[in-house]
Amino acid sequence: MNNTDNRPYAGLNVLDMSQGVAGPTCAVLLGHQGANVIKIEPPTGDWIRYIGGGQEGMSALAISGNIGKRSICVDAAKSAGRDLILKMAERADVFVQNFRPGVMKKLGLDYAALAAVNPQLIYVSITGFGDSGPDANKAATDSVVQAMSGMCVANRNPAGLPQRIGILVPDNVTALFAAQCVGTALYARDRRGGTARGRHLEISLAECCAAFQAGPIVDDFLFSGQFQPPLTVPSGVFATKDGYMVIGTVQPAMWEGLCRSFSREDWLEEPRYATSALRGQIPEEINSNVAKIMVERTTQEWSVLFQKNDVLFAPVRTYAEMRDDEQMRHMGYFAETDQAPYGKLPLPHYPGTERTGKMPAAPHMGEHSREILAELGYGAEDIAGMERDKLVIQAA
Repeated sequence: MNNTDNRPYAGLNVLDMSQGVAGPTCAVLLGHQGANVIKIEPPTGDWIRYIGGGQEGMSALAISGNIGKRSICVDAAKSAGRDLILKMAERADVFVQNFRPGVMKKLGLDYAALAAVNPQLIYVSITGFGDSGPDANKAATDSVVQAMSGMCVANRNPAGLPQRIGILVPDNVTALFAAQCVGTALYARDRRGGTARGRHLEISLAECCAAFQAGPIVDDFLFSGQFQPPLTVPSGVFATKDGYMVIGTVQPAMWEGLCRSFSREDWLEEPRYATSALRGQIPEEINSNVAKIMVERTTQEWSVLFQKNDVLFAPVRTYAEMRDDEQMRHMGYFAETDQAPYGKLPLPHYPGTERTGKMPAAPHMGEHSREILAELGYGAEDIAGMERDKLVIQAA
């Protein structure tokens, strides 16, 4: 433990046996708060390493989901591999896995097995749909869960066609909920002192997506079969002379500011536009009128006018433009990591962590196998024997 590390989870030991995005990202969140996170990978590596391209098993998702971890490659299907993981669990505080129900029990690494060697362990199981029921063993990916949880319908295009949100919402939402649950479990355990037991946290992508959409779900129930007014009118993405902007009017003063920006003070006298509720009854008319005006000026010209009149707005930007944004730079929201085999890469800081401008790299598969085994008390000959037996793999 680094005695100068004042982060909340400094000294906390986390074993991350999960793959993909949700489980690994949960562990990354703990690591950013100071935890020592060890990634346990199978001989073939975490499957996310080979999704979406990249070099040397370092895809973008493998990097973002494993920043700051150390990696050991263990064949858990072998009894000696299981015993090695049990030994690692003896000194762990948190264990994260996201296999389908029954897999960890078959490996001899379920909660009962690990709690037997470490009663204080917080054991996190992340599944797609839960640990029982008709879909318990169904394969779950971000796109599958977006479809079944209503997200695709909520994100339907102007023609009404359901479509997937282009980023991994279910995985990342689940990671956030899981990390929050770990924090509360650690608090409950530690406030009871050294005799307190850990617990088994069972979390699914499906339940996290339902919780994340609580407001829209209630809204859908309240207006089932009826006209459902938009939250605000006008709202949406509008084309400008040279790009796109998002605008909204969540308060009466913003509607007034928008009218002044457009030099359409006459709209303030129009009875059908008098209140947000009335405007919500004719969204197509108002949005169409706004769209015709927006294309008359550039994004920058509108930005100046909207800022002056306190309108809710934002230019639509690419990731590169966001990284170069003056406000983002001023706040220091982005860091840099020296990531093999690419060199320097930009990564956003995590909220609540110190903005140092630097971030540790993500490990290659099995990069720290020997180092971790040595910490467990194994000598050089023992480690060499494990490598010969392909029980563990050390990255070249």
